[in-house]
Amino acid sequence: MIAGVLLCPLLGGRLLEQNALLVPIHTVTHASQLPPDFLEPSPEKQLVIGFDCEGVDLCRTGALCIMQLAFPDAVYLVDAIEGGETLVQACKPALESSHITKVIHDCKRDSEALYFQFGIKLHNVMDTQIAYSLIEGQEGNGRSLDYISFVSLLADPRYCGTTSYRHLNFLSLFVAWDWFN
Repeated sequence: MIAGVLLCPLLGGRLLEQNALLVPIHTVTHASQLPPDFLEPSPEKQLVIGFDCEGVDLCRTGALCIMQLAFPDAVYLVDAIEGGETLVQACKPALESSHITKVIHDCKRDSEALYFQFGIKLHNVMDTQIAYSLIEGQEGNGRSLDYISFVSLLADPRYCGTTSYRHLNFLSLFVAWDWFN
């Protein structure tokens, strides 16, 4: 474990610090450091995880550097540079599994990189950007997918309702910390 992140539940736009949870963050360079339920998906142990990829010019030709896997009890930063193709391929059954729901915001570049660089076809993905766009369209507030940021989604009072500058700033810092650490 390299660190812990303080996650504060949001309710009605108020930060409830008394309910804060410390979630461990693990840097993964070998498949044995990942949860067995992730490495060996099964219908008996359905999982829902947060998922995101980071890299340099992430697309079919860019470099995938890190895969972020958020479980209810821990976050795993899969180091694709240090662990190499062997580590990424160890994740393939989980990423292609219909028994693991991958929740991600804007998966198009991540999906493209995984497919063209590693032959991985993401399955059972819940893309929050697409879901938000569909809801907006149903309510007559259609927008282009390219303009829906994760922070904007969190700020929408119909969902998280984090409208204060302090909370959005905290979330922006958390997302930035996540990308650069």
